[in-house]
Amino acid sequence: MTFVKIPIPTEEHCEVLFSHQWLRNEPEEVVLALQRACCRIHFQAGEILFREGDKMRYCPLVEQGELQAFRHTYQGDDKVFGQFARGEWVALAAVFMEHGRFPMNIRALSAGQAMLIPRETLHQFCLQRPTLALQLLGNLSQKLYATINQIDWLTSSSAGERLADYLLRLHRTQQDSQPNAQVRLPLNRGQLATQLGIRPETLSRLMAEWQRQGYITCRASYITLCNLDYLRALAAQAQRPF
Repeated sequence: MTFVKIPIPTEEHCEVLFSHQWLRNEPEEVVLALQRACCRIHFQAGEILFREGDKMRYCPLVEQGELQAFRHTYQGDDKVFGQFARGEWVALAAVFMEHGRFPMNIRALSAGQAMLIPRETLHQFCLQRPTLALQLLGNLSQKLYATINQIDWLTSSSAGERLADYLLRLHRTQQDSQPNAQVRLPLNRGQLATQLGIRPETLSRLMAEWQRQGYITCRASYITLCNLDYLRALAAQAQRPF
């Protein structure tokens, strides 16, 4: 996609940048210098902002809306690897990879805007600001640890255990925006099945059985968790002590 990069007015203090946990303790002039190197893009739902293999000249930081990282499977389906909302960096690990390319497709799930931070600028800031470099390293290490745990979980759990863990994680992240124990699925059923490593028909049968048993109720993309104790017992093995 060819998008229009919009300069950021010098007098504007980009809230998402100044309030970011990695930058809030940095001197104002340091954050302003980073902002001056950035530009901004606007996007609409469904737009592909970057494709797998594109040269990574910028690292996006979401200001409004939501972005999604995905790849196409050999069967032509979408395999989703991550969702990014306000204040989150997109494909941050790729900034430090030697190939310097986007490892996945980046798609807009809604209308919004993002700051584009030049890859080379991030390199220079890490060299000049050791504290920021350690923050980024800590974040990437935590994501690597979470990926290892996820692989372990996917290769040793049942379909029901994986689905229960997924719904509970959604509940924890959405509880401020959704009433009671209701969650909104950010993926369609096919994408969810792929992410959980199960067949779509297995997922459909499992959700139908849970509805029959009264553990959940489903309405479009919204699921109400009616029996949290049952789901927590199923997902207990996914919880790590640290």
